[in-house]
Amino acid sequence: MATELLYLDDFDVLTAPAAVTAVTALDDGRTDVELDRTCFYPRGGGQDWDTGIIRAGDSVFTVEEVRLDEHGVVHHLGRGTVPEGAGVVLEVDAHRRAVNTRLHSAGHIVDLAVERLGLPWVPGKGAHYPHMSFVEYNGEVPGDAEQTRRQIEAEVAQVIGEGSTNEIRFMPVAEMAEYCRHVPENIPTNKPARIVLYNRTFGVPCGGTHVRDVADVGTLSITKIKSKKGVTKVSYAVDGVN
Repeated sequence: MATELLYLDDFDVLTAPAAVTAVTALDDGRTDVELDRTCFYPRGGGQDWDTGIIRAGDSVFTVEEVRLDEHGVVHHLGRGTVPEGAGVVLEVDAHRRAVNTRLHSAGHIVDLAVERLGLPWVPGKGAHYPHMSFVEYNGEVPGDAEQTRRQIEAEVAQVIGEGSTNEIRFMPVAEMAEYCRHVPENIPTNKPARIVLYNRTFGVPCGGTHVRDVADVGTLSITKIKSKKGVTKVSYAVDGVN
């Protein structure tokens, strides 16, 4: 049975009760714990997984890695002991979640700035890690790359300065084009389909974690823009993170 993904409904969820549905010993010495519901984010969409702990009475299981399989089941990989069938309490590492969320949301803010500037680019893949943060687009830089970098950075600052109240909406993929300028063809089918509206107008099809207000991202710098073979990579950094 698919795991209920609590982080899809709540910008801020870091703890929740759950029940252990399966416990499997792995060849690498770790244990795989499956739950009926989870607030732990599994790696995906260029965003890294959460870490933290699962408590069952006096027993503690340390979550080192989180994965979502093709059937919608979340696997919490780590070390410790929790019995199958037990009621547990989940506790996500708040600092790591905040870092990953700010970096992930920063990528969407870059994309919002690109749209506002009218740049003729189609979004591709992105990476939102402390050691590597970028968004790739199909399309070339129209003119001077440094000037474009400055323009995007200024627009990003404008977006963050305005702030916003972001909104989660669940909807069929077929309806997303009404709210999103780009809907990827490879939206995962192993979890509920949703968009997040930034500034109430800019929709992004996304299953990751997001800031509630873009101001929470902080200072966002565009560190480099490079075009090669029809693909433009916009690299960025968030103050205090990378």
